[in-house]
Amino acid sequence: MKRKALALTLSIALCACGEPLELNPPPPPADKLECAKLPSPPAVEPLEAFQASNGALVYPKSQVDARDAAIARWIVELRGAWFDCSSRVEWMRDYYD
Repeated sequence: MKRKALALTLSIALCACGEPLELNPPPPPADKLECAKLPSPPAVEPLEAFQASNGALVYPKSQVDARDAAIARWIVELRGAWFDCSSRVEWMRDYYD
């Protein structure tokens, strides 16, 4: 009996407000709130040039290729991290729209 009286009292009190309640969406999943970590830049050594017979400074192709490969891998990882963050931001935009 007490429960019925309490429920009746609460329903009357809520009806008396007359203002609709505005509900927001629940918070997004926690895994959508963090972006992938940025990769650290590669530790590349300075190129060692040697002087050719005509006096021009020349860099050995093997050193240049190794250095370019490390930098290219880093750029690909950096782009992947950017895409991950961009897609999460877009997901959040769609979630709240």
